[in-house]
Amino acid sequence: MICFRTPVEGDYRKIAELHANSWQENYRGTFSDDFLDNKVHRERLAVWKERFLHPSEHQYIVLAEEEGTLLGFCCAYIDQSTYYGTYLDNLHVSTKAKRRGLGTVLIQKLIQEIRQRNATDKLYLWVLDTNEEAINFYDTLKGRREEPIKDDDIGDAEFWKIRYVWDSLRILEECILTKLERYERRRI
Repeated sequence: MICFRTPVEGDYRKIAELHANSWQENYRGTFSDDFLDNKVHRERLAVWKERFLHPSEHQYIVLAEEEGTLLGFCCAYIDQSTYYGTYLDNLHVSTKAKRRGLGTVLIQKLIQEIRQRNATDKLYLWVLDTNEEAINFYDTLKGRREEPIKDDDIGDAEFWKIRYVWDSLRILEECILTKLERYERRRI
């Protein structure tokens, strides 16, 4: 049974490992093999340790676990932007847990948190233009794509990234409910 929970102090290591593994699977060809094979685990561990040692007051993290194994996580910053609203910085699901609706439920949990905090009714995120799986996922959630921009704020190379925007969480919630109903029908 999958459970969702807020992280505790020692969880940053598990999060960093899943995050690094996800980059290795999805960003091959975007970042150098040397970075992905030899440096990404150390780099993500440093990032997550810092996030746990000095969390932003707007930071929200939720984990999805099954029998103590981390299957996915979501990290967002509530009302990060006055224009775009909440920033979904990370959404990662382990390969073995994909196609089970986990990413969809993690976003649903984020929306619940946004509503609970009475935050702006908007959400945005960035996705690398080479991450076709993520692009397809966000397209099914009816995110509005903005023009790609070139950046180098992560990894070890320049890349193109696309901002996805939801001007209303209501649209996103409707898509989430539809996706979850489909997952449920497949299980029956």
